[in-house]
Amino acid sequence: MQKKMSQDSELARQQFELFERIYLNLKVNEKKYLKSNSIEYKKTLASMQEIILPAIKKNCPVCKIQCCKLHCPENKMYIAGAVGCFEISDFLLVRCDTILPEPKYENAKKNLCPFWAHGCILPIDCRSLPCIQFFCDKLKKELNMKKIACHLEHAKSIVNKCTIQKLLFSETAMHS
Repeated sequence: MQKKMSQDSELARQQFELFERIYLNLKVNEKKYLKSNSIEYKKTLASMQEIILPAIKKNCPVCKIQCCKLHCPENKMYIAGAVGCFEISDFLLVRCDTILPEPKYENAKKNLCPFWAHGCILPIDCRSLPCIQFFCDKLKKELNMKKIACHLEHAKSIVNKCTIQKLLFSETAMHS
């Protein structure tokens, strides 16, 4: 498993660097389209974080399970295949107006997400869709999951709407 994690982590690093190159090569109208969707995505994430942060601050620092492990069989999570669990759409949505912190790729050798340093180092409105969807059983019991589900559905709809095809044809997307 360690060898597979190492290989997957290296492929994830290459993919993440490709995402950054794609972002840097976007045209002005493509960045405008992205920005219009990013504002809503980030607003949704920030309002969801307002709801969950008190429970996170209370529970996570004393928790024995670290959910940002690359391989968490106890949580049925495997995140070594994508840096920060980002896919291209959610990466571009968060990256469009924010310079993300440098991933700590050496974390993969310690079985941790590259954005981990005694907690997530990504801004609260710049997290990937898979990461914002994960809640351990303890958090689920303390939080109003119906309210959170509404925020999650809205975030998912924004990510699903912001496809690469629409981005590449953003001139027409801006007018539709």
